[in-house]
Amino acid sequence: MSKQFLISSDAARQLLGSNSKRPALGGMLGASAALAAVELAGSAEGPLIVVANDPRHADQLEAEMRWFAGESMPVLHFVEWETLPYDTFSPHQDIVSSRLKVLSTLPGLSRGIVVISGPALLQRLPPVDYVSARTLDLQSGQALNHRQFIDSLSACGYLRVPQVDEHGEFAVRGSLLDVFPMGSDQPLRIDFFDDDVESLRFFDAESQLSGDRVGAISILPAREVPLDEADIRAFRHRYRERFEGRPSASRVYREVSDGIAHGGIEYYLPLFFDSTSNFLDYLPADATVLVPADLDNLLLQSWAEINERFELCRLDPERPVLSPEESFYAPKSLAVNFDRLRTIGVASRSLGQGEDTINLSTRLAPAVRIEARYEDAARALMQFIAAFDGRILFTADSAGRREQLFDLLTGRGVDVARVDNWESFGES
Repeated sequence: MSKQFLISSDAARQLLGSNSKRPALGGMLGASAALAAVELAGSAEGPLIVVANDPRHADQLEAEMRWFAGESMPVLHFVEWETLPYDTFSPHQDIVSSRLKVLSTLPGLSRGIVVISGPALLQRLPPVDYVSARTLDLQSGQALNHRQFIDSLSACGYLRVPQVDEHGEFAVRGSLLDVFPMGSDQPLRIDFFDDDVESLRFFDAESQLSGDRVGAISILPAREVPLDEADIRAFRHRYRERFEGRPSASRVYREVSDGIAHGGIEYYLPLFFDSTSNFLDYLPADATVLVPADLDNLLLQSWAEINERFELCRLDPERPVLSPEESFYAPKSLAVNFDRLRTIGVASRSLGQGEDTINLSTRLAPAVRIEARYEDAARALMQFIAAFDGRILFTADSAGRREQLFDLLTGRGVDVARVDNWESFGES
């Protein structure tokens, strides 16, 4: 960003170039946290990772940062599974698609913002090269054996269906092959001529009508766990080593042996790989991470909830579960990952004075509600405007509400300008 409202260029350089173990930024009240993140990302050499308190906070930060960043900077969100630890069902395919898209982008990301909730840091993920190794790259005009490509889709976890409706599905109709690639917003129609890709087109899943042509596309794997023959054999071997008794008595073992993605298979991810990774492993070395000042407490709280769920689920003989230390990363195990990255602590409160601590001069706005039931409905608001020596930005839920507020203020002699986005506000 060329304009900086909260963090000066000197302050940004101080934070981003600090040799301190953890420089800190205080006074991050309300949406100032999102604006400060966008400004820091504009000065950072690599991507900026923003760790939120919880999934709801992550959603809020994403929306605010997208508004402040506009088109000038990409904002990604590595979403949670939205399942409880050890649940017997898997995340929705749209969630898996979003996560795989971020994982495929992270290693090569040179600029932008990625938001993740603190609890998601504890999740075990596939090895860093998993997505790239199982990605199918397509180009219009390339030679591609039709039958082998169908087998490759199945090996990548795609489900064959009569008609494609959601991520991770494909359908074959003569020379046409429809697939909804993970990480894509639209399904793709591949038109084969013998063993050549004649055309690639996106299409509408509801109307089935073809749309814009595309020259090339990457088809990501359908899941975070592999289910091809070699990986199923590896799973069976590790399962027998890990759990005593008859494996055939476990529905997890039976379903995976049949190539079925058992509900909640994500919590058995370590049984598919020699080693696993966490989110921080995917980050390039020049990434900067903004973490809540009380991140340690947040992670310990999530760890306690994981252990509670383990105690509830561990007694099912048909579905034995891995221990918390096997299914997740313990909070203390993440320390080595944070040590290799530039990390900045952030807090809503003002922090103690220090060479590498910067406190923003933000404060909570007073209660200035417009009380429609009173004759002078905007009295408190007008008093605040008269006493405040600075610029004020109002946001509204809709265009109609914005016009209503505009009329109220101009009717009382306030100089007001309409803006459509943050960039417009900065120039007005």
